[in-house]
Amino acid sequence: MATTTTSAQNLTTAKGSGARGTRIPVVDWLRGLAVVLMILAHGMDAWLLPEAKTGFVYALIRVASGIPARLFLFLVGVSAAIQIESWLGKGMASASMRGRLLKRGGQILALGYLFRLQEWLLSHCYGGWEALFRVDILNAIGVSMLMVALVATPRRGHRQILPCLLLAAVFLGFGTSIGPAHFPAWLPRPLTSYLGGQRPMAWFPLFPWGAWALLGVAVGHCWVAASVEEQRQRRCYLLTLLAGAVLVAGVTAVRLVDPSIIRYPSEVVRQMGPGIFLHRLGLIGMTAGFGFFWCRLVQGRFSLLCQLGRTSLLVYWVHIEFCYGSMVHSLRDRFHVVGAAVLVAMLTALMLGLSLAKTRYGRPTLDWLRARFRSLRLA
Repeated sequence: MATTTTSAQNLTTAKGSGARGTRIPVVDWLRGLAVVLMILAHGMDAWLLPEAKTGFVYALIRVASGIPARLFLFLVGVSAAIQIESWLGKGMASASMRGRLLKRGGQILALGYLFRLQEWLLSHCYGGWEALFRVDILNAIGVSMLMVALVATPRRGHRQILPCLLLAAVFLGFGTSIGPAHFPAWLPRPLTSYLGGQRPMAWFPLFPWGAWALLGVAVGHCWVAASVEEQRQRRCYLLTLLAGAVLVAGVTAVRLVDPSIIRYPSEVVRQMGPGIFLHRLGLIGMTAGFGFFWCRLVQGRFSLLCQLGRTSLLVYWVHIEFCYGSMVHSLRDRFHVVGAAVLVAMLTALMLGLSLAKTRYGRPTLDWLRARFRSLRLA
């Protein structure tokens, strides 16, 4: 985003503006979709009866639950590419670009640890010290931003798309071996968990999760390049949609021929494999293509998803407590699908209200607090 303050407002810190300052609404729309799916995933996980976590409907919920984290990380790269294109258009030096991206990544990483500290204190230190250093989605986003800053920043004015794709292939290729690996006990787990390891410390290690942000950089550059001309942009997003459909169809066909063509030792390891990666990438591609045409259709109208997408960090921070916090502990594991779905809808509406309040009153409130602080210092 244009400023560090604004970047902290969004979970993936994307401004959605291209090299010529043109906003790309589908970026906010996709981030908002990730927010809604995130609320659905956490709400269903928290409120469904254990015996209700079976059947076709729950299987669909599981598939939807696998999208938000991947989409957030993917948008880290897309957002970085959009910002890089903007900076290239302004003639900014590579060192300045890298410094700004590193600063934002460091801020999100610090917020990730602050969030873990808050949750740890609210849970009365449940989980011991490991709960403080768990590599969760905010930590993964922060580290991915740092990695993108080092790899994707242009060199001598040249975009670093190929290095990003090659490193993404490395993260994905070694994901099922390094991702769930047991590291030597003498190595600090709060650090090795960023590369791989076992839960509850390593939820989103770079192997293979780092591949999403790096791939997002390549896609983001393509989207911005296409945005200079309307017909070209339409073709680009149509190809994005079709490529996603081909990936989903290809993975589905392979699974129909042999559901266990690649055998994994556990479900956790399977989630790190190339099959899941390509399938989810296909779903994201189809969704992005549909989202572009939908945003064009409703252009100028209020969008729930875009609104939530612009305040994704705040919504993430607050909704977790409503799903897993001590004040709603009595709701845990008590509802069938319909009852849990009603609660998810209510929580989504509440988060939309919070998002609107943030948009309307957030900036004036911050300006008022800054003015008060300056007046106190001068007094």
